[in-house]
Amino acid sequence: MSSKYGRPDRQRGQIVMLLTLALVPVFGMIGLVTDMGYMHFVMMTAQTAAEVAAQAAIIDMHATVGGAVLSCATVTCASTATACPTNITTPTNSIQRGCMYAQHHGFTGVNQSVTYQAGVAGTPPTATGIGPATYWVTYRAIQKVPTMFSAILGNTSSMVVARSSAAIIGSSDCIYALSPIGTGFAISGSASVTSACGVYVDSTNSSALTTGGSSSLSAPDYDVAGNVSVHTPLSPNPNLGVAQMSDPLASLPVPASAPYICGHINYSAPNFSNPTLNPGVYCGGINVGNNSYTLNPGTYILVGGGLSTQSTNSSMSGTGVMFYNTYNSTYSYAPISLAANSTVSLKAPTSGTYAGILIFEDRTAPASSDTYGGGSTAVYEGTIYAKNAAITMSGNSGIAAYTLLVAATISMVGNTQFNNDYTTLPGGSPIQKIAMVE
Repeated sequence: MSSKYGRPDRQRGQIVMLLTLALVPVFGMIGLVTDMGYMHFVMMTAQTAAEVAAQAAIIDMHATVGGAVLSCATVTCASTATACPTNITTPTNSIQRGCMYAQHHGFTGVNQSVTYQAGVAGTPPTATGIGPATYWVTYRAIQKVPTMFSAILGNTSSMVVARSSAAIIGSSDCIYALSPIGTGFAISGSASVTSACGVYVDSTNSSALTTGGSSSLSAPDYDVAGNVSVHTPLSPNPNLGVAQMSDPLASLPVPASAPYICGHINYSAPNFSNPTLNPGVYCGGINVGNNSYTLNPGTYILVGGGLSTQSTNSSMSGTGVMFYNTYNSTYSYAPISLAANSTVSLKAPTSGTYAGILIFEDRTAPASSDTYGGGSTAVYEGTIYAKNAAITMSGNSGIAAYTLLVAATISMVGNTQFNNDYTTLPGGSPIQKIAMVE
């Protein structure tokens, strides 16, 4: 019997041995595929944690500091990956808020960790090509994953690392019409408006942006919540139906608050005396009249009365100046009223909290109509921030390195140029936005 059946038994034994040996790598491959599928799931979870952390941190930072000039002495910076604190319940800064959000998305386990990097100016080390940022953060969600099936091949664990970066960067727009209804931005007559930066119109009206007569408008982009009514098609095509937005300078702190101590009351110099003014509190405002006013650098607080010129005999110039137009119970609010035929050359500060801010109107001011005259030779270098005002502008010269308008509605009635050269400002554009850059 053994001679008759021995050879087949030996063959069957060899086959079983070979099959067993062959199954080892097969099961290993099956295990590897299974483990890779599980690791992909872990990676998605880690990526979500990193992204919500970056978003939470940068949103909180933007809401806290807005477009202020930052330094590592006032905000959290970390040039290398730094571990997040654990078990955060009450974050004390923007970075900790991001860490807490990552933890709330599951990254609190034994084999998990979250790290951050952050800095002012520059760019995230792993997300180049975005231009200098006012502030940036990078979060990494890290998890050690024990393998299950592929451990048979000696691969007992793997590391999953997800990364996300966010930044506060200068806005690409420089004209903001914030009224949610009616016509927000209008160009009439033969006015020609040329802008090196974009236009944003918050109104959902079917004529949110209009051009009439023989007027023209040229800008790199148009973001309109509603629709446009133009006599000549815009180029490029406008982005219609965009999401409405809130005040882009809502976090800018007010430079002064009541009670105000008047340094001047109803200031108006004798005709043709051509005085030089100094910063201070001007109760009842400033009326240029028949004069040429020279303004020294600094902040001018206008408590009621506003700022006005009256004719070709009115001239006003100042570099490094900022006006805060407010009011109180004694001095009623008055708008900015700069006559079309007057001469105006005003430039905002280039440093400090109000770098790039030229006109700042009280956010609680009643709706008003502001006029910015001077024609195509006027120079308004800075940000005109009047969220409750209807602004009419007769012109702005290309001499101004940059000009930003933030108002309820804007009407252009003269030849105007908007530039966007912010090289004199430490933080770039005074209007900052949030961007997910990685």
